[in-house]
Order: sequence, then C-alpha cells, then structure tokens
Amino acid sequence: MKWLSNILANLRFRNKLILTYISIALVPFLAFASVSGAIFLSNLKATTLDHMGQLIGQAGNSIDIYISGLEETVDYAVIAVRSCYGPDMSETDWQTARQKIETVLKGISDSHPEVAGLFVAFADDRYATTDMTRISRDPFAGEGWYAAACANNGRLTLISNVTGRNIAADKEYSSEGVFSLAKAIVDPKTGGKIGVVLMDVRHELIRESINSVVIGELGFVYVLDSDGNVVYAPGNDVIYRINTRWLMENGARPVTANVRGITYYIRYEISRYTGWKTVGVFSVNELMSGINTVYYVLLCFIGITLALIIFVSIRIAGSVTKPLNKLRSLMRDAESGDLSVRFNSRYNDEIGDLGLSFNHMLDRVEQLIDTVREGERLKRQAELRSLQEQIKPHFLYNTLDTIAWMARKSKANDIVMMIEAMTNMFRIGLSRGKDIIPLGEEITHVTNYMYIQGIRYKATLKTVIKIDQSLYSCRVPKLILQPLAENAIYHGIKPKLQPGAIEITGGLSGDGHNLWLCVRDDGVGMSPERAAAINGSLGGDAEKAGGGFGLSYIQRRLRLSYGPGYGLTISSEEGKGTSATVTIPYN
Repeated sequence: MKWLSNILANLRFRNKLILTYISIALVPFLAFASVSGAIFLSNLKATTLDHMGQLIGQAGNSIDIYISGLEETVDYAVIAVRSCYGPDMSETDWQTARQKIETVLKGISDSHPEVAGLFVAFADDRYATTDMTRISRDPFAGEGWYAAACANNGRLTLISNVTGRNIAADKEYSSEGVFSLAKAIVDPKTGGKIGVVLMDVRHELIRESINSVVIGELGFVYVLDSDGNVVYAPGNDVIYRINTRWLMENGARPVTANVRGITYYIRYEISRYTGWKTVGVFSVNELMSGINTVYYVLLCFIGITLALIIFVSIRIAGSVTKPLNKLRSLMRDAESGDLSVRFNSRYNDEIGDLGLSFNHMLDRVEQLIDTVREGERLKRQAELRSLQEQIKPHFLYNTLDTIAWMARKSKANDIVMMIEAMTNMFRIGLSRGKDIIPLGEEITHVTNYMYIQGIRYKATLKTVIKIDQSLYSCRVPKLILQPLAENAIYHGIKPKLQPGAIEITGGLSGDGHNLWLCVRDDGVGMSPERAAAINGSLGGDAEKAGGGFGLSYIQRRLRLSYGPGYGLTISSEEGKGTSATVTIPYN
C-alpha cells in the first residue's frame, strides 16, 4: 500500500481534487442508489400485486352485491308464494293460487332481465313456473337442488351446475350459461318445508363484474364455487390447464404456474357471503415488464448522475487550479526580472487575494473584503426573498396545477381528480383569510375530502349529501363538517370492518331561526353512557371534552362565535351508528 500512497502524494493538485470530489460524492451516492433502488423496486412489485388483489376483491364484491339483490327478489317470491298457497288446497283453489303465483313470477321475470326462469316446487309435488317446464313425473323431493334448499332451512342456496334436473327451460339458453338460487319456503307456524323457490340467473351478471377487471393482455378472472367447480369462466384455454387442487391445497396463498411456456401468477379472494372464489390469473412477464422499465429508467438516472458528478468534479477542480497555475507563471516571470507583470483575477476568493497581494494592492484588500461581505449579505437576502416567494399560496396552486397537467397528459385521471380535490380543499381552507364562508363552499370542501377518502377506502365507503341548495348561501364557520366526517370514518366506519355510509344533512329549525347540520354514520356507534359523557364534557369545558381534539375545537369555535346556546351535540346507538349535529343561527 506504500506505493499507492506515493502515487497519490505525487499527483498533480488538480488530479487530487478530482479524485477527492469523486470519492466523496460517488461512494455515498452508489450506496444510496443501490439500497433505495432495491427497496423501491421491491415496494413497486408488492404494490402492483396488492393492486391486483384489490381488483379481484372488487370483482368479488360486485358479484356479492348482485347476488344479494337477487336474494331479496327470491325472498319476495317466497313471501308471495306463502301467502297464496296452502298444503291442503282443493284442486280448484290450487288452480286459482297457481295463477296468482305465476303472475308474481312473471312480474319478477319481466322486471329482471338477468333472470332466465323461475320455478316453485311444493312438498305435495305441485309446482308453478314461468319460462320453465317439468320433464318427468319424478318427485321433486328427490332432486338435489330441492334437498339442498330444504337442508339450508330458509337460507339461500347457490347452485353452480344446473344440469341433470327434472326441469327444462322454455327459453333457449344453455344450462352452462346460468347458475341457480334456491330457497326453501318455511311454514312460520310449524317450521315445516312448504316447498322451494328456484331461480335460474344468466351469467351476464358475473361477466359484467369480471370484465371490468383489466389485468394485462394475458390476464383474466373467473369464478369457482366452494367445491372448486367453475361457476363462470371466459373463453380461455389456460383456465382448463389450471389445476383446481392448487387453489384448494394452498389456502389463501397465491400460486405460480407455468402454462404453455408462460408463467402465471394466480391469486383469489373468497366471498364471505357466497363462499365463491374470484380467481385472478395474470402473466408474471407482463408484471415484470413494467417493473423492468422502471429498473432501466433508474439505471439511466444513476448513469446520468454519475456522469454529472465526474463533470462537476473536473470543473470545480479546474476552477481552483487554473488561477493557481496562472499565478505561478507570473511569479516565475517576476523572478526572471519582469516586474511589470500583474495578476488580473476574475475571482474574489483566496486565490484572488493572493493575486492582489502579489500586485502590491494591499490598500484595496479591506475594500474587497467589504465587497465580499456585502455580496454575501445581498445573496442571503435574495435567497430569503426567493424562498418567501416560493411558499406563497399561488406557487402551491401553480405547482399542483402543473402536477395535474402532467398527470392528465399521462392519462392518470384518478390522480388528476385527486389533485383537483386537494386543490379545492386547500383553496377553501385559506378562503383569503376569512373564517366565515358560504355553506356551499363548506360542502364543496367536505365533498372533496370524502372523495379523497373514498379513493383510499374504495368500495367500503359511501357518502350521501342531502342539503337543499337554497341553503348554500348561508354563512357558516369554515372547516366544521370535515372534522366530523373524519371522526365518522375513523371512529365509526373503520372499526366496523365492513362497508359503511356517511350521510350529511341539514335544514332549518321549526321556527326558521337556526340552521342545523348533521353528519351521521352507520358504524359501530357507542354506548349511551359514552355519548352522554361526550355531550356532558362538550356542554362544560370544551377543552376537556372526551370526544377528542376535533370535537372540542369545533365546540370552542361555535361557542366563541355564537354563544352558549349553540354548538355541537352527539347522539349514538351502539351497533347502529353515530350522529354529530351542529346548530348555529340562520345567517
């Protein structure tokens, strides 16, 4: 290592500076780029996979919503049939009841285009139907769908395979193009089974739900029932090469499979409502192609940065050594006897000071120092003014507008809408320094906030605003609804662990003197004791309110603005939700 030390010691000053600058900048940069790049790529892959899972879950939720709506239709049919039918009817009464029942079934079929057919089988082997026909005289009690519905004792039964039944469809549709819903008709007095309502549903419902999920050119989504049978699948040869046991044996863990030389990533979500599996299949190569693009861009950025570091290092070293070489040359000329030489420096640094001393202009040293100090002071003032200009609100607006323009150019409409919502919130929050704003602006502010939260929680959060627009011109303190909506999300909807809704209403009191605004959620609610404690603390010292900073902040503002007769009250019912009501003078 001694020979290396000798080489470094004998290098030109310029080369030493270049090596020093590159070493100081390059080593930390490479370490940072390597670690941050690896973390970024890993997080990007995980985020992409999570996004795929969310898309699959969204499709499954849509199917659940569709089927829950159909279950309500089946319940309606069950109630209608039970009101018309009696097990000991005469043949004449039965024919009358049958006409009534089939009229109800016809009405359901006509109003629900997704329903392919309806069939009601009774325990005494009578039946009523629309668009379906009995094939043979074999008793319905021996049918698998009939027995399964009776075993569920009034709960919904889903049947993915409708082949082999003693029923034929009057309309032309394939048995592979439908699935069935069945529910037993239970006698409320005896608990006995009167019969079973069977509904055939076309696959369009499922097709619409999964077609909305786009996971690349090679990816697709299909649905399995709880036994691993295919409920619906798009026309794709890959599906029939996926072994269903992979999904059954691996629990909820994703599966990687190679089909025809293409590696697929398979994951699924199980519906708690139907027990069906919504399976997503997407190409690993497509997933990695996007990540590889980011990886190549990152490498290019690192390469450009390294080149810039080397270029800047050379320039900085040259700026230091060039005037030194010039001064050394002038000294040699002076040593040879030419005392007329002068050092003309363009710099006000240490090398310039040496040059000025060489020219015997010591009387100007103090002036140059003052000039340097004044220049630094002006520079700091200019930097401060620049910083102050940068943090003005219009700069933030322009910056957000630029980001929105770039997102719009990239067709990232969800980002554009979210930035616009944030910009509107920021604008209303400032309100040119005003503390009292029109109710319409306050509603716009909370609407934008709920939109941003809706993007985060997706299908689990629904917002409804019911306030007459004639009240939008009323003047209210700004930022009083958003904290209440935030409380509803985090203390009502979020602990519920299920989809929820927030309703914002408002109106005038009976005498027309007061304006009330209410934020209600259908979340977990709270006990009467807890609600009473919060109202008690809000009615006393608002700073010690048990409802948290947001509630106490709103209460203090309202009490200071309008007096003790106005403010915030909380009402709640455990398991059903919470309401927060603000009362202020009308205008």
